[in-house]
Amino acid sequence: MDAFYSFLFGSLGGLFFYTNQAGAQCFTCDQAPPGTIWCDDFEDAIPLNQKYFEYNDHGGDFIRMESVGRDQSYGMRAKWQKGEVGAGSLWKSFGKTPDSYIGRNAARPGESFGEIYWRMDVRSQDGWVGGGPAKLSRAMCLANSNWAQGMMAHLWSGGANDEYLGMDPATGIGADGKLKTTKYNDFANLRWLGFKVGNIPLYHSDYAGQWYCIVGHVKLNTPGLRNGIFEFWINDTLQASSTNLDWHSTWNQDPYNLHINAVFFENYWNAGSPAEQERYFDNLVISTEQIRCTCNVTSTQNPDDREGNIFFSNPVADQLRLNLPRHMVPVEVSIIDWMLRPVIRKEIHDANECIGLHELPNGVYLLHLKGQIRPVKFLVNH
Repeated sequence: MDAFYSFLFGSLGGLFFYTNQAGAQCFTCDQAPPGTIWCDDFEDAIPLNQKYFEYNDHGGDFIRMESVGRDQSYGMRAKWQKGEVGAGSLWKSFGKTPDSYIGRNAARPGESFGEIYWRMDVRSQDGWVGGGPAKLSRAMCLANSNWAQGMMAHLWSGGANDEYLGMDPATGIGADGKLKTTKYNDFANLRWLGFKVGNIPLYHSDYAGQWYCIVGHVKLNTPGLRNGIFEFWINDTLQASSTNLDWHSTWNQDPYNLHINAVFFENYWNAGSPAEQERYFDNLVISTEQIRCTCNVTSTQNPDDREGNIFFSNPVADQLRLNLPRHMVPVEVSIIDWMLRPVIRKEIHDANECIGLHELPNGVYLLHLKGQIRPVKFLVNH
């Protein structure tokens, strides 16, 4: 028996454990993070035109579907045909809005929000080509019923080959504190405040097929000061930040003037898609507090994806997330207790599948994948 234990733990080949919190499903809208103004994980069947003030399915291109969200949950599928520009959108309003149309289905109507965070989870299909499809999301102030924009915090593609996500802040308020824009996308009357690109090439083909948690943050400036903020993260890694923005000059001194009141989630490819391909959305959140992508889940990954064999003795909580190369599935997985008794045996068909550990008592266990020589140990600590 001692020789067997020495064989098991003397060399941690095969799989290793590490904390990959950004890859996990961190919440449901029933248990949304603190500060949430509004949340949609697409698990309910409420028609989308009863949640958003505008929903454009673009002839069936952008629809709610089973198994396309994180962890095979419900999500939104956007499909471009070759050469197609638009593939649908979801436009959400909240707070004080200029009219009943924009205020349709608004969250927390009548309030004013000078600072928000918003999240969306995004995945491009395997084999994605063409770089970034331009417009992804934007927070904005719709300042009047003609849709004149008091500010826009754009998240759209840029950088080398448009493979990165960038932030492009713009405002329709002049330095004198007056609204200059007269209509939607009134580019001639916008002040552009400086494009900055991120550092993760999420639209490169090598990054396709993975979920990315994208969080934006906007804070309007104090009237008369240049202390406005725009920044964004991917998987909790800061991509770009500006903290000296003059979003609104003195506009916000007037209590009747509108603040941030909409976030648009979009699939608009200016140049058109070079091929028929799909992208997926899940977990849309708007909040007054910072949104983290991390969650209490431990993951495994094949060591071929990293240099060397690494083992972090982080305890597992209630579920174990596998992060396996796709060529390894399907595969039979066994969890074995310290007395070498199998307590869970399961065939895995999804490389990112979670194994529930709720019924296991705290203690040390082994994970073994059929065909792998050595199992690895891990600690369950609920």
